[in-house]
Amino acid sequence: MRASHYWQFVKLKATGLCIRETSIEAREFLLAQFPAIDDGDADLTDSQVQKQLWRSRQSSDRHERENAELCLRCFISNQVEQTCYQIANQFGTEHGFKHNDLLVFVLNDVIVGQRDRQANQSTFISVAREILDGFDPELSNLATWTHRKVKQNRELNAFLLEHGVYLVSDWAILNDTSPKQLERIYTEFYQTAQYSIQQSKILLEAYHAVYRLDRLQSRLDTRLNTRSNGSKGQCPPPTTEQLQRISEYLENHREYLAPANTLYRLQEMASKLRQYRIQARGGKPTQVSLDQPNLTIKPERLFAQSEEENDAFTFLNAYRQQFEQSLEQAIAKVIDIRSSKIQQRSPENNQNFLTGLSLFHCHGQTMSEIATAVGLEAQYQVTRLLKLKELRADIRREILGNLREQVMELVKFYTDPTKLDQLDQKLEVILEELVAEEMERAEAESIKSKGIPLRSRFAMKLCQYLQKVHQC
Repeated sequence: MRASHYWQFVKLKATGLCIRETSIEAREFLLAQFPAIDDGDADLTDSQVQKQLWRSRQSSDRHERENAELCLRCFISNQVEQTCYQIANQFGTEHGFKHNDLLVFVLNDVIVGQRDRQANQSTFISVAREILDGFDPELSNLATWTHRKVKQNRELNAFLLEHGVYLVSDWAILNDTSPKQLERIYTEFYQTAQYSIQQSKILLEAYHAVYRLDRLQSRLDTRLNTRSNGSKGQCPPPTTEQLQRISEYLENHREYLAPANTLYRLQEMASKLRQYRIQARGGKPTQVSLDQPNLTIKPERLFAQSEEENDAFTFLNAYRQQFEQSLEQAIAKVIDIRSSKIQQRSPENNQNFLTGLSLFHCHGQTMSEIATAVGLEAQYQVTRLLKLKELRADIRREILGNLREQVMELVKFYTDPTKLDQLDQKLEVILEELVAEEMERAEAESIKSKGIPLRSRFAMKLCQYLQKVHQC
C-alpha cells in the first residue's frame, strides 16, 4: 500500500492542471491511527486501513469522523486519477484524447482549508462523495470500487462514446444481448446474410448456455454463502474449460468450432455489437484497420491503408480466381463422393440424383416436375434424394478448407510479414462470411426461382460440372 494516498489530495485547478495537495490533518490522523505505517510496515494492507477508517467515519466524535472521511477521499482522488490514466493509455492514442480530458468529468471533489465545508455551501455532490456513500468495505476494496464507479460515470461515458469508446467488456455485451436482438442488429445494421446470422445466433445461445449460466450460478452461490449485495461485478474472459463446453454445445447442434476459434468468434461478435451500441448512442463509429484485432474486415478492405493501392487490386484479382477454383473443386468433390455412395446402393438412384441436380439448377424445374421426369411418385422423394441443403453445406465446408490456405499464401505477397499472425486469425472468419454469403444467395435463388435456370455463381459452376463430367 502507499500511505501517502491517504493524505495527498489530487485535484484539478481552473487551468485544467492536475496537482497534489498534502493534507497535514489527514497525515497526522492516519499516523495516529496506524503508527506502524511510518515505520514502513509491509504487513498492513489497504483493506485493513480502509475498514478502520470506515469505522472511524461512523464515530460520534466529529473530529474523528471528518478526518477519517478526509483520508478516504484523498485515497479516492488518487484512484480516480489512476483510472483515467488507464483509460487514456488503453484508448486515448487511437481515439484522440488524453487523461486530462477525462479528469474534468470525475475529479471534481473540493476540500477547503483542509476541512470540507462543501456540504454547507451547496447541494452539489461530488463523484468522490457518491463513490464513498456507496462503498462497503466488507464487500469490496476502495480501489476496485472507485475504478468501477469511474468507468460507470455517465458524463465520462458520454465523452468516450463521442470518441468511439464503449467501456463495457465483450463478455458483458454478449451476456445482455439476446439472440433476437442479435438477429435484428445483424439484419438492419450490418445487412448480414441469413446463414451467417443463424450461425451467430447459435454461437450466442451456446455462450449463454455455458458462460452466462455459470456466472448466474456463481452469483447465487455467493449470495447464499456470504453477505453479498448482489453486485454483478466484472465479467472475466471465458476459461479454457468454458470454451471447450461451448464448442461441445455447438457440435451437438451440428456446428463445429475449435475452442481457440470459439474465443475469436465471440470477440468478433462482441466487437460488432459494440460498434452498433456506440453508433446507436450517438457515438463515433470506429474506422476499420488491420491494427484493430477485434474487427472483422473483408478482403476488399484488407489493404485499405496500403501505400501501393495496385497491390490491393492485384490481390483481389488473384483472390477471385482462387475462389472460382475452390468453388469448382468443392462442387466436383462433394458431388462425386455423394454420387459414389448412392451408386453403391442403387445405380438407378444415382442417375436420378445427377439428373435431378441438373433439372433443378440448369433447367429450373420444380420438385414435382423432376419427380415425373425421373419416374418417382412424389416430390418429397426428390427432396430426400437431392438433399440440397446438405449438399450446399458440404460444398461450403469444402470451399473453406481449400480457400484458406490458398488465400493465406497470396496474402504473404501483399502485406507486412509482421501482420501475418493477426491475418491468420482473421482469415477464417473473413472467408467464412464471404462463402456464407455466396451460398446464401444460392439458397435464396433456389427458393424463389421457378421455371427458369438458376443464375447464381454456385448454380452455374454446378451445371458446368454436370455437363462436362456426367453429360447431364
